[in-house]
Amino acid sequence: MPNLKGWLAGSKLVQSWLGWPVPAAVRLASPPQLRDLIAAADARGYSRKGRGLDLEAGKTFAIVPYLQESSPEDSWMCLVVSFTHSMVLEPGVRPECDFGRLDIAMADLEKLPPAAPGERDQLLHWMAWEAYRGRDRP
Repeated sequence: MPNLKGWLAGSKLVQSWLGWPVPAAVRLASPPQLRDLIAAADARGYSRKGRGLDLEAGKTFAIVPYLQESSPEDSWMCLVVSFTHSMVLEPGVRPECDFGRLDIAMADLEKLPPAAPGERDQLLHWMAWEAYRGRDRP
């Protein structure tokens, strides 16, 4: 694991699904920003390069770091949630999303804007239902 003491100093942390401390802020990226992040991942030789994400259909991308990586350089393994719509929907319209994984350099992740509290709350509601839909139910 990289030494992230200085990078995380002053950052609010949460525990990732894998059990490690990660920055609490969910970040948002536009399609051009995500294209740049994917190009940077490819140029840096990262393993996760957003495979499966539709950059043409995606309108909003939520980025959630889940694990630190130190090779080839200090970076975050991130889950990317791609929405084909904005964060506000008409009543009765259900959200649509896809998922991908992307390695992002620490400095690049820090430059992305954090989701506003209302956007973060909306993501929590949508992701809770997405998780529920994917489970086997009696």
